[in-house]
Amino acid sequence: MRSSMRSLCAFGWLAWLLVAVKAYYVPGTYPQEFRAGDVLQANVNSLTSFETELPYEYYTLPFCKPLEGVRKIANTANPGTILQGLRIENSPYNFTMKIKQTTQVVCKPERYYGPLTAKEVKDLKHKIDNHYRINMVLDNLPVTVYDLLDENQEFVRPGFELGYKENGKYYINNHLIFNILVYQTHGEYTTAKQKYNEALALESLDARRSLKDAYGSVHSTAGEAANLQQQDAAQTSRKLLEEEAGVPTVEEEPYYMVVGFEVSPCSIKRDPGKAPDDVVCGVDNNAHIPAQEIVEGAKIVYTYDVYWEDSDIKWASRWDAYLRMPGGKVHWFSIMNSLLVVLVMATIVALILIRTVRRDLAKYEQLVVDSNSLDMKDEAGWKLVSGDVFRAPPSSKSLAVQVGSGVQIITTAVVTLLLATLGFLSPASRGALVTTAIVLYVWLAVVAGFSAVYVWGIMERSYSGWPHVCALVSVYFSGIVMFIFTVLNLVIHNTGTTGAVPIGMYFSIVAVWFLVSIPLTFVGGYMAIRMPIYDHPVKTNQIPRHVPPPPMAANPTLLFFAAGVLPFGTIFIELYFAMTSLWLGYFYYLFGFVFLIGGLTMIITAEISVLCTYVQLCAEDYGWWWQSFYRGGAVAIYISLYALGFLVSSLSSLTGFIPVTLYLCYMSIIITGVYFGMGTVGFAASYVFVYQIFKAVKAD
Repeated sequence: MRSSMRSLCAFGWLAWLLVAVKAYYVPGTYPQEFRAGDVLQANVNSLTSFETELPYEYYTLPFCKPLEGVRKIANTANPGTILQGLRIENSPYNFTMKIKQTTQVVCKPERYYGPLTAKEVKDLKHKIDNHYRINMVLDNLPVTVYDLLDENQEFVRPGFELGYKENGKYYINNHLIFNILVYQTHGEYTTAKQKYNEALALESLDARRSLKDAYGSVHSTAGEAANLQQQDAAQTSRKLLEEEAGVPTVEEEPYYMVVGFEVSPCSIKRDPGKAPDDVVCGVDNNAHIPAQEIVEGAKIVYTYDVYWEDSDIKWASRWDAYLRMPGGKVHWFSIMNSLLVVLVMATIVALILIRTVRRDLAKYEQLVVDSNSLDMKDEAGWKLVSGDVFRAPPSSKSLAVQVGSGVQIITTAVVTLLLATLGFLSPASRGALVTTAIVLYVWLAVVAGFSAVYVWGIMERSYSGWPHVCALVSVYFSGIVMFIFTVLNLVIHNTGTTGAVPIGMYFSIVAVWFLVSIPLTFVGGYMAIRMPIYDHPVKTNQIPRHVPPPPMAANPTLLFFAAGVLPFGTIFIELYFAMTSLWLGYFYYLFGFVFLIGGLTMIITAEISVLCTYVQLCAEDYGWWWQSFYRGGAVAIYISLYALGFLVSSLSSLTGFIPVTLYLCYMSIIITGVYFGMGTVGFAASYVFVYQIFKAVKAD
């Protein structure tokens, strides 16, 4: 068994190394270089609104379609993009590198779209009322109306408004002025890509040659071998002649890389029967240009201009302008302030605990020396509950299941944030963050099964009934998420939104849950029962000790609410930026700060939980098992209150039953995960603390 596991691990590491060696650029897409005159096609993404949170496919509205037909961009589809409702498709917007284009007609061959039907007019007006934005992509960069070269720009939001309403009338932005930022290169990426492809071809040729040598006597003839040798000789001689003649592999003409994609939308009424005039939007607030009103029977002429602007932004830095966030300087100062406060408070709590526990142990030792016996009639405080402190709590199986779920959530979050911090989850890879989190959560089900069964064994001093524990933990948090996910999918299914998961994707998720996640949970449980159950430092009495009424300072409710204050203060600022990014459409890529703040929050949660457990034990209350878990997850209560306040203040435009339900349900999933994760941290810290102090008592 062990040898097979070692072989499997070795194979896994070998496969990972091979992938790492073959990967040229991991955190995003491969750099693309274009020559002047090359044709670039822009793609369109789903229509989004921050007032409904319901994305829709681009071509559900009356827009012109490309002549070759609408098709999905295959390399952009993954579980993350599907769950987020992103659908990237081709478009009729074509650009020619470094060639200025004006008044290009989008609709071909009709040159206009229409006439608009009553349903299309109603749909357009509804989308404009809800401030839907059009999202386009060029060379994997999103379009934006903001100036990417403006260093004073605090934030950049992708997309542009579908239209606008003025004096009770609706107008559509049917003319787009694109400004594409490019960076000039000398073809180094193209050369590197060609060399890489040549190396792959040589490896393939060597592999075929080795295969011929190994199996040629059985599967080949002498004629085929001679033909292969002739091809090799011809290829070798051709390369030698090219090298002697000095034939260059890459032409010296300049290359260009797309480093920015800007747009200025406007509305222009055009006559569909005439050639469109070359007009400039944005002059005198377009007062002299009639706008295209949305009315039944209207024929809309979609046009666009293309301008190219040289930029000093390099390809590796082209996402920097998009990743700006509101209040950037305030964000940095707040993070540093939180870091200092957390470190100071963590140090104070640690010193208090160390000094207090040492003083208690010293008093305990003095009592033993003075009485010359182990008669503990005069002892007081936490030492009185030594015979009950490790008594199994009520509903221990439920506690073990929640701890196992928390371990799975914590490990998934830590690994995902670590990969994001290292740059492996670039914003250029849409849906990569969600996909990675899902995959990790599924595979880390083995950790959940192991933790739940092992904690169950520690509390009950036996592993009997461990399959039931595995079955519960495999469907506990996952079942909560799938239930909410299913209900939401049914609610929004009839709205036509791309946020509704396709039936095939839904059953794929269910299949992965039942065929991968649940079996892995039982594998983890089986690994746990192979572990020995170590003895507690003190024995448990047969008769439970009476728990006196707690004093005010040790009141469980007071300790519960007090335990969540400091951890919430730690994450408060970062929570604001994360919520703003998640629900208001800004990019977020400060995962290093999230990783740091998350680690500090776990530390302060552990210390606060230990402090509260010590206070509880001093009140002669040995029911710390559940209370430590509750207090660790108490920060979730404050996050819930903050989420409600954020809905009322920052998302006041979010109206309607479905949008509010979506917000509340998704935040409920996040808050439940935080509760289980941080509750597990508090439970683990308290258990280690209780074990160590009673182990010290026994040693004395």
